[in-house]
Amino acid sequence: MEATAGGTGTTAPEQAGAAMRPRVLVIEDSEDIRYLLDALLRDRYEVMLADSGNAGLALAVAAQRPDIILLDVMMPDMDGYEVLRRLGRDIRTADIPVIFLTALGSVEEEHRGLDLGATDYVTKPISPPVLLARLKLHLERTAYARRLKDLAQQLSRYLAPQVYQSLFEGSRQAEIRTQRKKLTVFFSDIKNFTASTAKWQPEEVTLLLNSYFSEMSAIAAEYGATLDKFIGDAIVIFFGDPQTLGVREDALQCVRMAIAMQTRMEVLRRRWRGMGINKTFEIRIGINSGFCDVGNFGSELRMEYTIIGREVNLAARLEQAATPGEILISSETHALVQGEIGADARDPVMAKGFSEPIPVYAVHNSAVASRSGSAIHCDRPGLRVEIDLDRVSAADRAETAASLRQMLEALEAPELQGAPQALAPVADQGPPGGAPADAADPAWPVALAGLDLALGLRRAMGMRPLYLSLLGRYRDGRRDTPARIRQALDAGDLKTAELLSHSLRGVSAQIGATQVPADAQALEQAIHEGGSRASLDGLLDRLESSLGELIDALDAGLLPEPARP
Repeated sequence: MEATAGGTGTTAPEQAGAAMRPRVLVIEDSEDIRYLLDALLRDRYEVMLADSGNAGLALAVAAQRPDIILLDVMMPDMDGYEVLRRLGRDIRTADIPVIFLTALGSVEEEHRGLDLGATDYVTKPISPPVLLARLKLHLERTAYARRLKDLAQQLSRYLAPQVYQSLFEGSRQAEIRTQRKKLTVFFSDIKNFTASTAKWQPEEVTLLLNSYFSEMSAIAAEYGATLDKFIGDAIVIFFGDPQTLGVREDALQCVRMAIAMQTRMEVLRRRWRGMGINKTFEIRIGINSGFCDVGNFGSELRMEYTIIGREVNLAARLEQAATPGEILISSETHALVQGEIGADARDPVMAKGFSEPIPVYAVHNSAVASRSGSAIHCDRPGLRVEIDLDRVSAADRAETAASLRQMLEALEAPELQGAPQALAPVADQGPPGGAPADAADPAWPVALAGLDLALGLRRAMGMRPLYLSLLGRYRDGRRDTPARIRQALDAGDLKTAELLSHSLRGVSAQIGATQVPADAQALEQAIHEGGSRASLDGLLDRLESSLGELIDALDAGLLPEPARP
């Protein structure tokens, strides 16, 4: 409700030392509560401050993403519930834990927030020990969950994505078990790779292979393949387990994947030529469909999810019989894909381990060529752009175009480059340091009418300079609140009147006011329930009286320039 802009509460000298500290985003419309939370948290955390829901959402997706969010429920532009909904809908922020800060005490309101995904509730007036304990607990839980997630992601790189997912979902167990299923099996390798790289350094071979495997693995994942293994420069892939689209569709996906891989090789060859690798590397591919044994093979100590059988060997033989750049498929695979994939019959192949000639088909070169023209490529010093239009969905094209326009604007207007502008920070009043003053401190009042000094001091963590600062801010900033409420009521703006009463209640309770919080709550509730104007005026008069007495006491009991931490 104040006009103060949101921003970060951490000063420049502190930022270097705060790099490794957890980041806490405070989204709170009350300037006094933001000031209090900044003072309480800055010694332990890097604090980010926002004075509205929109400002908070902007900070939540900034480069320095918060580790946890303290979110006020009642705010004028967007309440905390809507902020939480938007955080949950954004993949960038959905996993950030959110603790609600609220003076609403009903069970229904608490359930509403928890149902929306809030991690916890801290009620106002805020108890610093409770808040700090909750923050510590949830940050530790989040850090532990992230460590588990990181470990799981690292382990997943040793498994096919489908196997990893089925293990984590509980639909598959890590036990020796196989089954017989009709699969489509894929083999590929780079023709003459070993001979061509015999004189290379191992690091050069590793770089080339890893770039090749990365591209091919991405294509395999796109088509839903199960990546079995890498053998030297060869890749073994199959379709049909642990997930299947049906025998025919599995075969179609496998051949489509092979076509996409041959197309991608042209992009890779251009990239390698740019690196000074001028050899013409080409891949050959063999595909076969048939019944295989699939599952976990090995021992209780070490097992591998893979496939075995005659049909697997046949796919390997077809790959060896293919010419560079060619895709050979068996008659069984051809029977499944004909009508969708064009292929020409080749002379039967005599393969090791097979007594009879093997009928084979070569996928039309036009199928590969037709896709090769759908890629956009640019590779020059400082710039590499590769866009495969066949892999960019219609839904993603607009976003891709927008990203390219942003790049173009940055190239044409270099002065626009640089870090994004942060929201203007709240004026820094300095840390709450300093030892507590003794009873003889002239800045410390002995007693103030309408105020429980001991309670207010406890809610300021026993830090007298901080508490005196809060009292001074309250005195200077809250004396006109009744007039603002009356103005809102006269204008028929009940929401603003209710929010003003709510904010006054929370801040008054935080500093230990004895009567004002109750009077503000009575008025807030009456406005919320649609009370008559006469009843509202009576409650507002009572609030104006108790607040006026407290302000008078603060005027008389505090020094003209209250000590600030």
